[in-house]
Amino acid sequence: MPWIQLRPTFDWTLEGNRQDCLSALQQQFQLEAKTDLFLLHGEYGELHLPPDQHRLWSPHLSFVIMDHPSLSTAPQHANRCLLHGRFAPRVEVWTAVWIAYLVCLCVSFFGAIFGYVQWRLGVSVWGLWMTLAALLVWIGIYFVALVGQQWSIDQIVQLRERLEERLQQAGIARARLDG
Repeated sequence: MPWIQLRPTFDWTLEGNRQDCLSALQQQFQLEAKTDLFLLHGEYGELHLPPDQHRLWSPHLSFVIMDHPSLSTAPQHANRCLLHGRFAPRVEVWTAVWIAYLVCLCVSFFGAIFGYVQWRLGVSVWGLWMTLAALLVWIGIYFVALVGQQWSIDQIVQLRERLEERLQQAGIARARLDG
């Protein structure tokens, strides 16, 4: 997983066609009583951490099971599908990050316009300082998010292992792509 990737993703090739994998996972989902930690809606699913393990940057894992685009044309791989997983901060944290990004974008945009008008009028261009400050805050938020992701690497590994367990319990195996 590259350290610069804000929302790490992974792809697993699974044995079985998409519909069989979805049916097996749906049966596994119905066996579990903890629906707030494992959610499944059709081909989309999520894994969450228990609330007592939440930290500020605790992630959740969302995944989609779909037809494998490159393997579906090869006859020897016709019975395989793709699981695309993505880690992200919890929804409330992710929403706060994007609101902060939007505020920085608006401040920098209007600061740049204000600074341009000040420059054209021949007065002090302090509006451009607003643009610079907003861009520095935006970069700061990005690096804080990267640090938070590194602090939560243990939870990322835990969620990935829990997904692998759910797949094994459902009887879905990851495909070997030897030949």
